[in-house]
Amino acid sequence: MIISAQEILDGARRQTGNKTVAVAMANDASVLQAVVEAENDGLIHAILVGDAAEMREISHDGGFSLDGMEIIDEKDPKKGCELAVGLAADGKAQFLMKGFVKTAVLLKALLSRPELKARDVMSHVAVVDIPGRDRLLFFTDGGMIPKPNSGQKEAICRNMVDLADALEVSPFRFGFLAPYADEESPEHEEICKRLGDLGENLHPLPSVTAEYAFRQLDGLVATVIEECNTIIKGLTLYTDTIFSGLIMGATVPVCLVSRSDSATNKKASLALGVLYAGGGRR
Repeated sequence: MIISAQEILDGARRQTGNKTVAVAMANDASVLQAVVEAENDGLIHAILVGDAAEMREISHDGGFSLDGMEIIDEKDPKKGCELAVGLAADGKAQFLMKGFVKTAVLLKALLSRPELKARDVMSHVAVVDIPGRDRLLFFTDGGMIPKPNSGQKEAICRNMVDLADALEVSPFRFGFLAPYADEESPEHEEICKRLGDLGENLHPLPSVTAEYAFRQLDGLVATVIEECNTIIKGLTLYTDTIFSGLIMGATVPVCLVSRSDSATNKKASLALGVLYAGGGRR
């Protein structure tokens, strides 16, 4: 069982296959530098899709080299995303990373390939290493679905469990965020019952407080996107929490990083993609 961000990074370094990421429109300074550093560190192998001339200009200005990097030159964002997704569809890449392109453009290219479809719902799963905790916390969904309905909530739970499986977290205990521990939620109780097909090592709870989750659980499900975003942003701004995350729901995950992410957070997200690629999917 992987219990820390350091173990995510170490696991990615040890993994010998399924380490190729296709970066859609890699001509973004923060993304490009993170990818180059991660490749030099042995975490990944990258295929850079995007404006090659701009990439070389970025690397020159940033003082790092693209020597030896695999580059596919494409200036058009739509075509660049289609090329990156095509690499995944052909088995030449095991996960994707968003560069200088809107998330919707990349996801549209991904959803256009039925062979890459896993579920009808895609969601973001954050994996955070919080100081003082003895294990990682999985938190969803802070990036895709503003206010999920019952079916979407079930799907985002399954996406989160897929990622927990890849990190060998078992048993996996999680709950739906609520203001009170004894708050009744027939909807969440029914979802928990439907998740029973995932096995006896899964322990979902219909209502949990944030305090209980931070102290006792492995995962937390937000009922609206703002809950997840607020908590994660507070942790990363004011503590030494290490953040990583993936968009789940397709056969290949999508790695997202922001310009404000630390170098460690960016590497952790890339390493998380490697571990999921190596761990398979339900």
